[in-house]
Amino acid sequence: MYDQNKIDDFFLRSEQTIKTCDRDSAFILISSEIDNCETRYLNEYITALNFIRHEKVLDWIEMSAHRITDVNLSWGHLAASSYFNWNKADKWLTKGRPLSLISLDALVFCTSIGERLNQSPWMRQIQPRLVDNPKPEIVAARVQEYLKTDAVPRTKRVVNQIIENIFDAGY
Repeated sequence: MYDQNKIDDFFLRSEQTIKTCDRDSAFILISSEIDNCETRYLNEYITALNFIRHEKVLDWIEMSAHRITDVNLSWGHLAASSYFNWNKADKWLTKGRPLSLISLDALVFCTSIGERLNQSPWMRQIQPRLVDNPKPEIVAARVQEYLKTDAVPRTKRVVNQIIENIFDAGY
């Protein structure tokens, strides 16, 4: 059974933690609670980490990959909000699913300029970018290379979006 009250309570506690603690402490407290949550709540609970905006979240995602059963946009959103960088993107593409899908989604968020369809107000506000600012040609070549190992329709669509973003939108 899915308990929305449980999720709402978690978000209230997380919001209070973020308001009263420094970034490192908030990350530790919130990520620890997520580590102990039931897997069925994982995709909802991770949203709280967006507002910490801490690069440690990227390592946490990597360590939590074994629990990820449904890779929705929330994971890419979280990575992009957490100072995503090209080294991590490339590493996750190499590791494969679920990290590769998270990497691709984060790359879409980090290469979008201006408003995009279905973009959250949070992403419009922070306008995430890849921290280490790789050359567009490097990103394009790597995501096209990834297609050789994972060419399902979702992956093709996301790779095309990344390439369109970096070349057509002036990334």
